[in-house]
Amino acid sequence: MNRAGRWPLIAAALLLTTGLLLSGCRHAQGGERRPAGDAFPPPESTPPPQSLLVPGEPVEGRLEGGETDRWIFATEGGHLATVEVWFRPSTASGPEAAVAAVLIGPGGAALAEETGTVTLPPYIVEQELPQTGSYLLRLEARSGAPGQYTLLVTLSEERYLTRPEVYTGTLPLEPPAEEKEGAGSWGFIWPSPRRAISGWYFHDPENPRHKGLDIAAYLHDPIYAAAAGTVVFAGVSGGYGNLVIIEHADGWESWYAHLSVISVTEGQEVEQGEVIGAAGSTGYSTGPHLHFELRYQGRPVDPLVYLH
Repeated sequence: MNRAGRWPLIAAALLLTTGLLLSGCRHAQGGERRPAGDAFPPPESTPPPQSLLVPGEPVEGRLEGGETDRWIFATEGGHLATVEVWFRPSTASGPEAAVAAVLIGPGGAALAEETGTVTLPPYIVEQELPQTGSYLLRLEARSGAPGQYTLLVTLSEERYLTRPEVYTGTLPLEPPAEEKEGAGSWGFIWPSPRRAISGWYFHDPENPRHKGLDIAAYLHDPIYAAAAGTVVFAGVSGGYGNLVIIEHADGWESWYAHLSVISVTEGQEVEQGEVIGAAGSTGYSTGPHLHFELRYQGRPVDPLVYLH
């Protein structure tokens, strides 16, 4: 066939391809709703190990030579964080084993970095936390093996240690015991039996596109509705695998991904704590866990701030 004869066939093929692309981009008609799913495949690296930290509650850890421990906590913006760490010299390679404490904000920027040793540990005093979200605290063994430690992060709304009055004796010995209404008032409960992070958290600096919280769960663990609402999607959705979306009052949604089993249907009303499925590893997943998202008026927000 000569070149002139091939042009009609090429034009027809282009028109057919364009039509298919346009039809594939059209929105679903009627009430059907199908989330796009996670457009990005998982990173080639696996998430670094990290642990959940509750401000005001001491935790235990052990830091060997060359290691970095990662602790995650969430808070509202405007608080002041104090980080204290104590080492047990008998478990260290020596009293001068060096360690650093690095506090990283929700945007991935380092807010504070202090260095010390087993005998004179790093101490971060009343560091301002400007944003609401998840904060990462890294403990890094810079030399030697620091060994076993106790870590405590406390939050305050007023400076007690870094203002001049603290040295005059005019301040009370204890801060005022004021019970501020916090994240619990939002009414979202943990959707998995285990209160632990198994992978990436919201906008993890090592995976900033991550829009949710990877919550630890064993295969087939029950997954609960974080709040009462209406199931608006229950099915397969790209990288999310088996996905359930629940619509709550006031523009809130909760997303539950990688499920092995879905036990609810679209349009179903569910109560807080009701089982909606079982944990799995469907879609873009390297092992059983729950990828959990909270969205407010369509925008992903940090789940760790609102879970209680």
